[in-house]
Amino acid sequence: MKQDRIRNLFLAALLSVALIALAYFAKHGDPPRPAPKLSASAAAATISAAPTMADTAIFVPPEKQQLIGMRSVPAEFGTLTKEIRIVGKVSYDETRLTHIHTKVSGYIEEVFADSVGKSVRAGDPLFTIYSPDLVATEQDYLLALKSRDLLRGSTLASASIGSENLIAAARERLRLWDVTDKEIQSLETEHKVKRAISVYSPVSGVVMERTAYHHGTFVDPSKDLFTIVDLSRVWVLGEVYESDLAFVHTGQAASIELPYSGAGRTLHGRIDFIYPFLDPKTRTVQARMDFPNPSLSLKPEMFTNITLTSILGRKLLIPPDALMDTGTEQYVFIDKGDGYVQPRRVRASVESGDKVAIEHGLDSGERVVTGANFIVDSESRLKGAFASMGAASTAPASSKPNPRQAISVEVLEPKTAKTGMNAIQVVVKDASGNPLIGAQVDVALFMPQMGSMAPMTSKATLNNSGNGIYTGQIEFLMAWTWQTTVTVRRNGNVVGVKQTNITAR
Repeated sequence: MKQDRIRNLFLAALLSVALIALAYFAKHGDPPRPAPKLSASAAAATISAAPTMADTAIFVPPEKQQLIGMRSVPAEFGTLTKEIRIVGKVSYDETRLTHIHTKVSGYIEEVFADSVGKSVRAGDPLFTIYSPDLVATEQDYLLALKSRDLLRGSTLASASIGSENLIAAARERLRLWDVTDKEIQSLETEHKVKRAISVYSPVSGVVMERTAYHHGTFVDPSKDLFTIVDLSRVWVLGEVYESDLAFVHTGQAASIELPYSGAGRTLHGRIDFIYPFLDPKTRTVQARMDFPNPSLSLKPEMFTNITLTSILGRKLLIPPDALMDTGTEQYVFIDKGDGYVQPRRVRASVESGDKVAIEHGLDSGERVVTGANFIVDSESRLKGAFASMGAASTAPASSKPNPRQAISVEVLEPKTAKTGMNAIQVVVKDASGNPLIGAQVDVALFMPQMGSMAPMTSKATLNNSGNGIYTGQIEFLMAWTWQTTVTVRRNGNVVGVKQTNITAR
């Protein structure tokens, strides 16, 4: 029974280790495999020559470039056009809004514009009103006309002139109360007081509001009876966010699209006014555009999609995925050739569509890594490269690598290491196969992070033993297949790099 419990605990522990390993390899890829034993010629074939550059360069082997889909494109000058897409709505033109009032107090008798939304033309009757003041003025006007007729044959010139003055005063009072010349002419010809006088629309448009109703509604000059809007021209009000205000100005070209119109109808216009205040709820500023609307197809409160176009001029452009933005700093990776990329701090300004404008830190024609710049090397190597950059890159943006110098490097010992200190021996030869003397050879061991265990590294600088052989001591911290990088320098410049694996048991 006790043996069964021990066995179950052992199996549970083994399963836990397996699950941790699966989670790690799912995140970091396949585990490193022991390197096969290579001949001297095969080992030489795996060497990548390095150009002269700063130690911040990151080496990405060609096979890894193909695996992760890394590619580079040149930074080029071009005209940057920024498109701002915003939402808007149709509104009536406030300058074409008319309110209808009466100039006298009275009672509404009959209403002709009897519903909201009804179209009226200038001169159409809106309603009739009975007003005691109007009736009294009509009677005064008729009496003045009658007096003129009676005094027409009078020998007293002052009497005739007085009657004419009474007629003019009564006629002017009727006009000031919005009685039309046609109504006044009707009084003169019919010589009969009209109980209700018609009130006519001074403009053409659509009834938006009304408070005038039939059968004796009392009204006075303070009451707004009708609101009429001329919709032959309308406004479109777009909501521009604060971040886009720098790219919006009056006179700017704009196009609006009604997405529900079926055919995707597009209208073109320009911004004629930007409101001087911001909506605290939406954090937007309204930009106004004016559009003709002869068919009344643009109706107030319709939503629209608005596209504003801003020409930003000639800029140095790169793809957006070539830029790494940490929030406080911005970087790109410069493709130096021969598998080497170098991080460089830049300053980007405006992004529009598939381009980003670079203001500082990059020259035209330099190639930047795009598509896979976030996995150009392991996480620890990438962080180390950024850390060594310091406050700013000291290399000029236009620096070019020297021509490649073909050399070969072969790790002679150890083929299989043991845990702890080990003797290590490498042989370095130049392009002609002759021993390379007077070089500085560094060896670095690396084991990536596993679960909660931090990544491990071990480094050593080898001594020149003559005849192109360099020897030294390096520590293998635990049993594992270690990623091994041999770096060869002459006069402080990297001239060759060898990457392989050494297994410690």
